[in-house]
Amino acid sequence: MELTNLSFLNESFNNRKVVGAVASKSNSKQFNGSLLHDFEVLIIVVCRQDLEEEVIEHRMDISNTHIQVIYIDRELMENYAVAGQQRRIVEQFIKGEIIWDTDGEIERLRRQFIEMAGHLAERRIFREFSLFLTLYVEARYHMQNKQTMDAYHCIFQALQHWAKLELCEKGIYPESAIWQQVQKHKLDVYKLYEQLAFSMETMDQRVELVLLACEFSVMSKMQECSAVLFRVLRSRRQPWSIEELIQHPELSHVGNALSTVVRKLVYRSFISETVTWTPQPGGEREIRYWIS
Repeated sequence: MELTNLSFLNESFNNRKVVGAVASKSNSKQFNGSLLHDFEVLIIVVCRQDLEEEVIEHRMDISNTHIQVIYIDRELMENYAVAGQQRRIVEQFIKGEIIWDTDGEIERLRRQFIEMAGHLAERRIFREFSLFLTLYVEARYHMQNKQTMDAYHCIFQALQHWAKLELCEKGIYPESAIWQQVQKHKLDVYKLYEQLAFSMETMDQRVELVLLACEFSVMSKMQECSAVLFRVLRSRRQPWSIEELIQHPELSHVGNALSTVVRKLVYRSFISETVTWTPQPGGEREIRYWIS
C-alpha cells in the first residue's frame, strides 16, 4: 500500500509509546462496512498507553486522501481477540498491511491471533463455551415455558458460539462471517445450523433436535474447555467466591456467564463448593469454590 505521506502520523506517534501500525485501503467497487465507511484508508496504530478504549482521528494527507486513524492499546487489542469483541478492528488488524513495526511485535501479535494457539486460544475457547452453555440453558428454559420463538433465538445464538468454539479448537480465528467460515472448513455444527434454519419440520421440532445436540456437546466439552478456570481455582489453597472469579484477570472476559459454568461444574462434580464459617448480618453464609 502506497500512502503518499505518513508524516502527519509522526507527531501523534511521538506522544504515544507506539508498537506499530497496520493499514487497510478501501475497495471503491464495494461497500466497506462501518469501520472504513467512506474513508479511503484505515490505519490501526497499536501502542502502550493504558487506553481503556480506542482513540479515533480523521485526517487528510497532502493528496487529499481521507484517512481514519484508530489508536488502540496493545493489551486492549489482545483482550478484543480473546473476548471476540470489536471484530471488525481485529479482522482489519489481521488482514491489513504492516506499515510500522517496532521490533517485529506487530507481526508476532498477528500470528498469535491467526494461529489461535496457546494461552490466547485457551481463554477464547472458555469464553465461547461459557456463552454457548448460558444460551443453551436459556433456550431450554424458554422451551419448558412454551416460548418457542425465544428459544429459537437463544439456540441460534448458542450455535454461533459453538461454531466459534470449534474454529478456535482447530487453530482458526473466528471471523465476522462465521457461517461462511464454518461451511468452508466443513465443521459438523454447520449441519445443525442448516437443520435449525432451513428444515421443513416445525419450529418446535427443530429447536428440540438442536437442543439435544447442544446438550451432548456441553457434556462432552465441559471439562476440556474449562481448563483456564481449573488453573485459577488451583492457583491458591483458599476457596474462591464467585465475585473473585468473575473479576480475575484470566476470567474477566467471560463476565457473568461464568456463574452458569461454575454451577454446572459443581453439579457435574468437577469442582466443589463450601461455605464460609462466619455468617453475614442476615445469617447467610457465602458459598465458595475449590478443586480438591
